[in-house]
Amino acid sequence: MFLGFGCQQVQNNEEAAIGGAEDLSETIYTTFVINTHDWVNAEQSIDTLNKIIDLHEEYQLPVDIYLNDPVVQIYKEQTPELLERLKTSPFVAVSYHLRPPSPYYWDFDWLGFDKMNNKEIEATLRDYEEHEIDLATGEPTGEPGGYELLKNLMGYSPIVATAMGKGQVEEILAKIFKEKGVKFSLTHSGTTGWQEMKNGLWMRPEDLEVKVYEPRGRKSGEKILTEALDALPKTRPAFLNLKWHENNFYFAGTPWGGIYWNNKEDRGVTSPPWDFSKAGADGRDLSESEQKEQWQRYKECLEYVKNHPEIFTAINARDLAEMIE
Repeated sequence: MFLGFGCQQVQNNEEAAIGGAEDLSETIYTTFVINTHDWVNAEQSIDTLNKIIDLHEEYQLPVDIYLNDPVVQIYKEQTPELLERLKTSPFVAVSYHLRPPSPYYWDFDWLGFDKMNNKEIEATLRDYEEHEIDLATGEPTGEPGGYELLKNLMGYSPIVATAMGKGQVEEILAKIFKEKGVKFSLTHSGTTGWQEMKNGLWMRPEDLEVKVYEPRGRKSGEKILTEALDALPKTRPAFLNLKWHENNFYFAGTPWGGIYWNNKEDRGVTSPPWDFSKAGADGRDLSESEQKEQWQRYKECLEYVKNHPEIFTAINARDLAEMIE
């Protein structure tokens, strides 16, 4: 029997394991994924995250919440009670991700890792993952930050952390994360099977990612989920990840995108120092009706998953960690 908060729906299948396709052929392991990264609109980010936790506690369904260093620093300064809530809510599993100006965010290497040897790369990555990042210069400061700070604030190792970067950067970052207690990494390119590994870390399984926040012709949460079922494997347990960013509930676009990217189409490498006056240039505020629609869709997804335990088994990263063990 799987433990954690996904287990509430798994108890009817106590004899089944992840490999028991004939026993769990109708089971869809479903994760609500919130990528939190909006330090530009800190107050709205905080309010939205509290509301999301409220909903998951109301529906008693698990959720994965990903944080990066800039939002952790904001929350630490402005709302330590939210960090405590993230730590103690029985329905929340905290994980970690990266955003610019981190020089190992995908192809955003403004620092020049290609000119470093492996020893220099490792020292640089450790510096970033143990210290706060300066958003204007992109350099690590002398203050605590990165994955290490989040780990200390939560009292446990955030379970998923995305190992990014090209070549040796990704491999060395995965090694550092693993040493710090990370169990899973992830990819945004294609599907990921159960028990796949890369650079010594398990990969977060994903048969289908649904970006629920994208305009969908006013489709209901039920419609989105039933369409997802048609796209998932029918002969084995499948993994469905439902994805949002916290800003999707109040801002269309990427709030910090105008600072670090040339434009929406050309997200090429830019160089420090960056101009904060360009914050918000990569999008717009949602209208009141658009905000209501986003929240309504979110609630409809929660309700449909909650009301159909014979189909959906809601899990978060804690459950994944227990399942892989």
